[in-house]
Amino acid sequence: MKTKTIDPRILRRQLGLTQSDFWRQIGITQSGGSRYESGRPMPKTVRTLLGAVYLGEPVSAYQQEAA
Repeated sequence: MKTKTIDPRILRRQLGLTQSDFWRQIGITQSGGSRYESGRPMPKTVRTLLGAVYLGEPVSAYQQEAA
């Protein structure tokens, strides 16, 4: 299955959230989130949390990536 692409900066801006508020919801510091927004690769767990928390996607959609 294809890796899901989530642009966290675009998603955060569409939701009208600050970096601190956006990243805090999934347990990431603002500085860590800023790195991901600047292009640092996101671990699979972070992509999964973003999809589940902000997009309402089932975690199973991301579990298929490892197969």
